[in-house]
Amino acid sequence: MLDRWDRTVDGGTCVPVVERLPSWARTGHEDDLHVGALRQLTVQLYEPAEAEDQIRADVANQGAEDPSLTDGPEAAARRLLADRFSRLKDQHVKGRVAFSRAELSHGGRSAGLAISALFYGAVLRHARCRVRVHVRPEVLLTGGVATDGTVRPVSEGGLPVKVRTAFFSPKARLAVPDAQLEAAQLTRDALLKEFPHGRLDLVGVERLDGLFYDRRLTKQRRIGWVRHASRRLWGRRKEVTAGALVLGLLVVIGALLYGPFNQDPALTRFQGSTLLVENKSGRTLEEIEVGRGLVRRVDEGKAESPAAFADVVGNEARELFWGASLGEDARMDVLRAKAVGADTLLWERPLRFDVDFPNKPEVSSPNFGIADLAAEDLNRDGRPELYALANHRPYFPSLLLQLRPTDGTVQQRYLHPGHLRSGIEVVDVDDGPPPELLVGGHSNAFNDPVLAVLRPTDLDGHAPTHEEYVVGSSELAPHVAYLRFPSTALQKQRPTRYPMVFQVRPAPVIEAVEIVAQDGRLPDEGAGRPRVITTLGYDLRPRSVGTGGTYDRLADSLAQRGVLEAVPGLGDLREYGEEIQYWTGSGWSSGPTLVPVPEN
Repeated sequence: MLDRWDRTVDGGTCVPVVERLPSWARTGHEDDLHVGALRQLTVQLYEPAEAEDQIRADVANQGAEDPSLTDGPEAAARRLLADRFSRLKDQHVKGRVAFSRAELSHGGRSAGLAISALFYGAVLRHARCRVRVHVRPEVLLTGGVATDGTVRPVSEGGLPVKVRTAFFSPKARLAVPDAQLEAAQLTRDALLKEFPHGRLDLVGVERLDGLFYDRRLTKQRRIGWVRHASRRLWGRRKEVTAGALVLGLLVVIGALLYGPFNQDPALTRFQGSTLLVENKSGRTLEEIEVGRGLVRRVDEGKAESPAAFADVVGNEARELFWGASLGEDARMDVLRAKAVGADTLLWERPLRFDVDFPNKPEVSSPNFGIADLAAEDLNRDGRPELYALANHRPYFPSLLLQLRPTDGTVQQRYLHPGHLRSGIEVVDVDDGPPPELLVGGHSNAFNDPVLAVLRPTDLDGHAPTHEEYVVGSSELAPHVAYLRFPSTALQKQRPTRYPMVFQVRPAPVIEAVEIVAQDGRLPDEGAGRPRVITTLGYDLRPRSVGTGGTYDRLADSLAQRGVLEAVPGLGDLREYGEEIQYWTGSGWSSGPTLVPVPEN
């Protein structure tokens, strides 16, 4: 069922419908009555039309006075296209809206938002525009669309079914009419209480144009000017004359020189050998050469792509901070900062730090590589701080650094005897400013998955350790909390060398944090990670413990072969939660110990 739901036609999207699940997805359970299905659709354009757009749907509109599913969504998208791209005003097209399971009718107008979005993107492709728009693959859309672009509500009775359908699907985000966002959140929150490991982001959309400005829902890319010009000229090769060619080149040069209006960076992505910096509309502001080796490592998942933005000079445009490589080994061993469009760097900071482990003489290299970056005003002083997570090359220490973003000076340094791989998350666990920093990974000192909870105003020092991994040049950090997670029977029988927390997932709706730890290993290390998922409340007490599908399949296989006595059950997972260890400042306890916020 997951395979079928996750398969989306190129250039298409899915909409949740209230109709019963098809036969291949039914379980016979009574809850099937409250879950609909995902229906795929795509807009296919064939050729130009003379006077008006001619778009038909290949399904009937069940129970509606107007049988057309496309007229309103098409008119709204066409009006928006005419406003943004004047040359498209009279370029009409013929095409169709293709639904999966075309033999079934479609009820209501809730597919209108998806039809408008797909028609808008299809016209841009058909007209060979330089700007291309796509609905993100993890997004579902529901809502009607009026001809003026207003997103209309879906039926009140159908909305909870659509939310439930999206919640139990592989998709991560559902766009709903803005007027129904609160009602959709109530349904989603009720599901989260019953199924705390579930996840569904809800986004309200008031107007069609807002859909294309929201990077959570759609993505835009701008085709390179050389590639775009060559496509345009080739497509009109029979009409091009020498004079038209010269004129076209002049237009291209003018477009290249005319920069995007919004110069505030918001997004970064790697492509080819460059780091592309884009504004919130997806228009490229700058291309920074970083090398094909580094980009290849990022694409293969062997390196992160950390970047952060913050306005540190007070010019209302944020500066860019990113990890780069000083050598040819494609390691992000230097941190750089610059204003977008500037010819020179604001500053550059090689990630070379001396660490002192007297009983580990092999840790002599000062080289570190970037794992994550964050720029926020967490200490609430009106100025952003820059936080960098760096792992040692090639051994075990990790550093969480707080840097002054104006010059790269290190202001605080948290040293951890192991690798921190979860990235930096910000969660207000003690219900008072400032919010805490959460980082997870593996402790070499204890050979356990660990979670560190740190206050950004006071994180200097090192993590809990013992004699073999004693730190010689810093004091113990004043943790808000530090947790060690136990091993299940799977890890004891099929141990991974470095059991670790590799994801920290905040769930603010239920005031909880999900901690995802690797526990055990597959015969093929590249085939996935057996996962244990612990939901902690903001008091850091475990609310529930669950396992991922990879864990369950491996445990079942080992139980059938007699390696495990049985697949770990609810009692084993409850015991796992009870065995979590909490640092007290001088030892360990089986209950949370939160260090209070110091008084000023």
